[in-house]
Amino acid sequence: MAEDKLSKIFISETELLEELEKWKEKLEKIEKQKSEILLSKLDLDEQRKMKQKALADLLAQSNKQATERKKIQKNQQEQLFLIHEQNNKLKKEIEVLKMNLATKKVKREELRRSFSLQQCLLKKKMKFVHLEEAKDEDDCTNMSCSFHLATKIPFTVNQGEALIQFEEESVAQQLIRKHNHVINLENKEVALKAYPVALAMGTAFKIHVKLSQKVIYVSNIPNVNIAKEWMREKLELLFYKVKLGEIQSILYDPSLQEAIVTFCQPIALNKIISYGQYSINVFGRTHFLSVSPLKKSNVEKVQMFSGTSRKAVLLIGIVAEQKDENVEDMIEIHFQKPSNGGGEVDRVTYIPKGMKTAYFEIDKADFI
Repeated sequence: MAEDKLSKIFISETELLEELEKWKEKLEKIEKQKSEILLSKLDLDEQRKMKQKALADLLAQSNKQATERKKIQKNQQEQLFLIHEQNNKLKKEIEVLKMNLATKKVKREELRRSFSLQQCLLKKKMKFVHLEEAKDEDDCTNMSCSFHLATKIPFTVNQGEALIQFEEESVAQQLIRKHNHVINLENKEVALKAYPVALAMGTAFKIHVKLSQKVIYVSNIPNVNIAKEWMREKLELLFYKVKLGEIQSILYDPSLQEAIVTFCQPIALNKIISYGQYSINVFGRTHFLSVSPLKKSNVEKVQMFSGTSRKAVLLIGIVAEQKDENVEDMIEIHFQKPSNGGGEVDRVTYIPKGMKTAYFEIDKADFI
């Protein structure tokens, strides 16, 4: 019995020891797993810290970039504001310069008109009329001439009207007095009425121009920062070299870039006119001066006139479908016949549609 009990106890202890070994092994495995978990946790913590640091760096970099963008935007806005202010300032300066330029152009135009009459006159054929004796030395050293001018007077011819000009006044006046006329147009008789041609106001005047043979006008003088005396000496040397003559005086205005040069003796105008431009060297650059005779002009014998043309007749009531030339020929043929009270026709103008303007000139004998 005792032996059985001891064997059972021994077996129990053996089993307990085996069970204990098993639990030890399990414990070791658990401890190993715990160590691995702790190591994983440490590794994860390290990764988390690194990611948090990277996120913090990204946030800092993003904040830095945002700050830099704000600075750049602020700088750009400031630059845009400065550019806008500068543009406004430049615009104001441009407006001032434009106003100054316009003022100078007006002044230049006034001066040009006072010194030059050529552009103010229409091109007209001229003929020599008579000579006048010189009254003093000024007349001997200057060239003068007179122009008699008269404005053209407009007259409106409306649709269905014709303007006919006769060579003789009596013919035109006779047709106007008769007033009613019947002519054959396109194989139809057409009743016309003849009216006098009443003209608007016109002007006639005389322009007297004197060209000096001792004084010349110089323009386009370079605007450089030099003394007036120095420029006068340059001009004097220039005209000395081209042998226009000995200079008496030079009136130079740097603001207008013009000068009036007076010579001691008369010079031939063709010497000035044939060249027209003279070159001058200033600070190594060549500038071209415009030179012309000094002109003085005045207007005389201004006359205002109005009245009725003595040789023209206005015909009203024309209705025709043919071409203008055919109608004009028929009117001319009809009024050339003495049997119809007509005479020699100078010109016929017929207006089938719309309106046109005819121009009349005064006879120069009326105001010369």
